[in-house]
Amino acid sequence: MENIRNKSEAQIILRQKAEELQQQKDSLTDSKLSEVETLKLIHELEVHQIELEMQKEELILAKEEAEMAMQKYTELYDFAPSGYFTLTNSGKITQLNLTGSQLLQKDRSKLINSQFGFFISDDTKPIFNEFLSNVFHSNRKECCEVKLFLESNFTINVYLTAVLFENRNEALITAVDITQLKLTECALRESEKRYRELLNNLDVGIILHDKDNSIIFSNPKASELIGLDKDQMNGKQIFNPEWEFIKVDNKPLTQENYPVNEILNTKKLIKNFIIGIKKNEKDSIQWLLINGFPVFNNLGEIAEVVISFIEITELKKLEIELIKARDQAEAANKAKSSFLTNMSHEIRTPLNGIIGFTDLLMKTNLDKNQTEYMNTVHESAIILIEIINNILDFSKIESGKLELNVEEVNLFDLIHHVIDIFKYQAEINNIDLIVNIDATVPNYVLVDSVRLKQILVNLIGNAMKFTKEGSVALNVTAVFSENENQCHLKFLVKDTGIGIKDENHEKIFQSFIQEDNTITRKFGGTGLGLAITNQLLALMNSKLELNSHFGEGSEFFFTVQLEKSNHKNDSNDFDDSVEVGEEIPSIKNLSNKKILVVEDNKINMLLVKTLLKSILPGSTVLEASDGKKAIKLYKKEKLDLILMDIQMPHKNGYETTAEIKQLKKYNNIPIIALTAGIMLGEKEKCLESGMDDYVSKPIIRSNLEKVLFKWLKN
Repeated sequence: MENIRNKSEAQIILRQKAEELQQQKDSLTDSKLSEVETLKLIHELEVHQIELEMQKEELILAKEEAEMAMQKYTELYDFAPSGYFTLTNSGKITQLNLTGSQLLQKDRSKLINSQFGFFISDDTKPIFNEFLSNVFHSNRKECCEVKLFLESNFTINVYLTAVLFENRNEALITAVDITQLKLTECALRESEKRYRELLNNLDVGIILHDKDNSIIFSNPKASELIGLDKDQMNGKQIFNPEWEFIKVDNKPLTQENYPVNEILNTKKLIKNFIIGIKKNEKDSIQWLLINGFPVFNNLGEIAEVVISFIEITELKKLEIELIKARDQAEAANKAKSSFLTNMSHEIRTPLNGIIGFTDLLMKTNLDKNQTEYMNTVHESAIILIEIINNILDFSKIESGKLELNVEEVNLFDLIHHVIDIFKYQAEINNIDLIVNIDATVPNYVLVDSVRLKQILVNLIGNAMKFTKEGSVALNVTAVFSENENQCHLKFLVKDTGIGIKDENHEKIFQSFIQEDNTITRKFGGTGLGLAITNQLLALMNSKLELNSHFGEGSEFFFTVQLEKSNHKNDSNDFDDSVEVGEEIPSIKNLSNKKILVVEDNKINMLLVKTLLKSILPGSTVLEASDGKKAIKLYKKEKLDLILMDIQMPHKNGYETTAEIKQLKKYNNIPIIALTAGIMLGEKEKCLESGMDDYVSKPIIRSNLEKVLFKWLKN
């Protein structure tokens, strides 16, 4: 405004000078000056006139600029985001901008000369009156917060600031609508209150650390768990220097590895960090499960660290107890395995002698009664072996250590071998033993022959056991399969036996349980057959199913998916170790062999010697009752083969084999394991120790012949 006023004054001065110059020019014509002087003066006057014209143009431009500036000023004033009011000391409005009129929701013309205080709410009017008085009676910049009561009972919150004009008769009041801000502040206060109540009632300890590790906030649960009140915790970096912090392994936790320090150093969150606190030597350890994360500012720097934790002392104690229980269970499991191994050896060792000698004795000249008695003894020993095998199989399956050995199998031969096992029993009991194989069943499949045979033997044996008269049938049918390389085979064993009550259909599949306790006394058995069968089928992705009515017989059936085998050679007359076209060695070719038998049991030693003399009449058999004697004989004699028992006093078979293999005189003669142990990994363990092959007890003549021919043929 001052600039515009100065330009107007300059315009007036220029106009006056122009008039003076014109008067001087007119006077020159009346003067008696010489013509030269007159021309000179006229020239000067014309120059001055030109300068005046130029200044006039500049003034015109300045005037236009002033008008534009005034327009801009007016626009800025009217459309400013805040309301501007010029008030007298009595509160009368002498001037206001457009925003101010919109704020009060009235036309500007109606607001001029009205009282601003008319719009102030009654509850904030004292605040406004004091504000207005201070504006005109002090030199300070005044401000206040009031409510404006508008039409339709509408109230808004405004923030007023004031600047006193130089004349001190009027003041410029700036009004800013802060209604939304007040609502936001209120919402924030309510939100803060709600979340503070949540934090205070949360059953989780919460601690907020500053970037320097000091505690700036903690909730009541944190104080409860830590044992320090809020005032004691705030500002501290660690809870108590006398406390001992430990890790899960009970080793001390260094200060740099504290959760908050880990976060500050790595700038990463931590999850499920377990820490133990021992407050003094007498107290037990308090275990905490801690989670935490960093909060970053706009510069990407850590501003705060939030730590949450819960007490898991009871869970930790339970975990410790569970670990102890697990260790005890593992120890018990190892003890059980060791016990089963030892019992297997101890039971199978005498059974080896019983089965072997009864088999040899039945091949001698016996009368009818003697043959019947010996056959009974032999069958009883075989049954006892089957019971032991069932118990050991159950133990292996339960521990998850039983694996299937899938190979090409002639399914028809396998089924008929199973049926042959029960033919004699069926004839004696006058039971029809029937086998039906569907024409669509493939001859050769890929399956674990031993386990499939075991399943079928268990099911048919069960059916035979509980059938007094009638029949037992094995039906094998092929179910439709979309994959031509696969087949779905259904095996069903049907009997006309005593049947099973409906309430016992699930019970019979449980381990060591039979339908009725009287059955155990009447029919015998361990109660493991069906449980083992079902577990073996589970390994084949199948399960055993049952249809039965008490007194009407039973149907046990299952379906397995098998790969078909593209079999090309139908000749099964050769041993695995003999190539096609190669003749099996004859006894003549194996004469004059020197064989060392290492066995601590006299009965088994006699049996092995008897079998060797029967299979290899011209052979020389040397005896050693333990590993030490075996090593001495090996050094002394030139041997062709060693049959090595595993469990022996002084030095077992593994140790003896390893020591023989390390001798300078060792000449790569085959060492064959003789063992009553059939636990998982037994054969692998024998081979890993350096033995060349494996024969399990009870020793079957055909198995021993096969091994002898395999290793002595050269």
